Parts: sequence; structure tokens; C-alpha cells
Amino acid sequence: MRLLLLILPLISSTVCVLASNEYSLPVKHSGGRAVRYFSDHELDAVDGDSEYAVVMVHGVSGGNDDCTQRVRRIVNDDSSSDKIYFVAPCFPTLSMLNDIERNRIVYWNENQWQAGNDSPVALDLSPYDVLDAIFTNLNDVRLYPKLKHVLFCGYSAGAQVVSRYMAVSRIKARDGLAFSFAAGAPSSWLFLDKNAPWHYGFNKKNRYASGLSNDAIIKNIRSRHIVCFCGTADTGTKNLSMNPSAMKQGPNRYERFKNFRKHVLSYKKLCDSFVFIEVEGVGHSGECWEGVGFANLVRGMLATTTDMGNQRAVER
Repeated sequence: MRLLLLILPLISSTVCVLASNEYSLPVKHSGGRAVRYFSDHELDAVDGDSEYAVVMVHGVSGGNDDCTQRVRRIVNDDSSSDKIYFVAPCFPTLSMLNDIERNRIVYWNENQWQAGNDSPVALDLSPYDVLDAIFTNLNDVRLYPKLKHVLFCGYSAGAQVVSRYMAVSRIKARDGLAFSFAAGAPSSWLFLDKNAPWHYGFNKKNRYASGLSNDAIIKNIRSRHIVCFCGTADTGTKNLSMNPSAMKQGPNRYERFKNFRKHVLSYKKLCDSFVFIEVEGVGHSGECWEGVGFANLVRGMLATTTDMGNQRAVER
């Protein structure tokens, strides 16, 4: 995979947990366009306070907005005084941008960003490359000297990105820094199936994913941790992938969640990488974030829930 080259000025800033601003990541080979993101401060600003970072990917219609407001409120309601840095990259489609923005903002073809595919206006730039670039900054001890844990998270369409990125990214953390993932109610999951097409399986991977063999992807998964969750009433079909590969996973998100859980648990060596949580009575709604102990996820407190999650997965 060719390296994503980002040119960012170093600007000092203070941490603000309660509000976010819009910033840009200039990207080479994109006609002067940049990736839009919302954050407490610019990514390459020196942040000597934050102990935790949340990298959140938006849903299907959120390519122009800060998607972190709900999870910010959850964390702010927690009594802890931990310093948390929030960043939300945007992956808009062409139809979301006006004429001026189309010449200055990187965009994706409809639904292609959800599969981790490349932008049509930026060379070798997928959402996974953007997440790589964000982590490169967070992993820099000169910029974030107190950072302990990075959580990549997303719900619905955002969960499609995060759940695949967990499997195929090649990021490595510095000593003293950990990272994990949380994916809620995606329209489909990545099954460990060499015959199913990407992004439902391993066949005909996209550019970014093709940098890893099937065995390397499984090895990646074994070394990582992800919380997968879904509401038990998430049985509708709005914005649900309906193509044949998706339908093989089940008729709705909740059934697909349960089938993916069964699939994962058939691989005993992978069980410790996954926690599965059902949110009782909730449909396709951001209310699920309240049901998964989000504040604990931010702090990387997965070890205390792994046994419970996998036991629940076996029982249901």
C-alpha cells in the first residue's frame, strides 16, 4: 500500500471536551482537496492533557457533521475527570457537497466509503487511510504524551468502516498506548469467508485490504479487541444492504448480528477478540451507545466484560 502523505501545520491548542470545530487534512494527489474532520483541536496540535481519544465514524447521512455529540454527553455525565480527545472524520458523497465544496473537499462515490474503497478524487485514499493518518498523529508521543487508549468506534454505516478497519489495518501502537474498536449495528459484517466478495468476505479485496493475506487478516483480528453490539428490536430494513451477499447474513441487522456472533464463536482462537452485547428493546437508534457502557469503552475497560460478552453470545 502506498503511504498516505498528509501535510499539516503544527499548531498548539488547548483541549476542549465540550465542543468541536471543523478542520481539514490536506491530502496530496487530490487536486488540492482536503479531508474534513471535526475535533476539539487540530490533530497535530500539541495536547499535553488528553489521556484517551475517541475516533468516531459517522453514519450514512453524516458526511458533513460532527457525529460525536451523543457520546460526548454520555462521557460528560460520567463522574470521571479524565481528559478525552474527540475526532470525527467525514466521508461525504458527491451529492452532499455544493459546487464550491466539490473542489476543496475529498468525497466518495455512493456507498463506496462504507466498504473502505478509494475516493475517486484522491489517489489511493480510502477511509482506512484517513484513520491511519489520524492514528499516526495520536501515536506521536510528542503530540499526545499522556495518551493511554484510542477507541475507534461507529454505528450503522460507521460500524461497517470500523469493523473492517479492525481486521485489515496495519497500525501499531507505541509503548504505553493501546487501541480498540466498537461497532454497532452495521448493515453487514466481514465474515471469514474466502469465497464471499469483499466487504462481506475475503474474495477480491479492495486496494487497502489486498495488502494482507487471509491468514494475516485473521492474525490481525486475534491481536485486537472489538465490542460488537446491536439492539434486539433492530429488525427493520431502512438503509439495510439488500444485495445477495448481505442477505446471506440475515434478513435484518439483529439477525445478522446474531449470525456473525455464531460465526465468530466457531473460531475458538478468535473468541477473546470479540465482545458481543445485545441492547434490549432498542431498534436502529443511537440509544444503543447508552446500553454498551460507552465511558468504559473509551478507557479500554474490555477485560472486565470479555467473559460476560462471550458467555452471553453462547447463551443467546
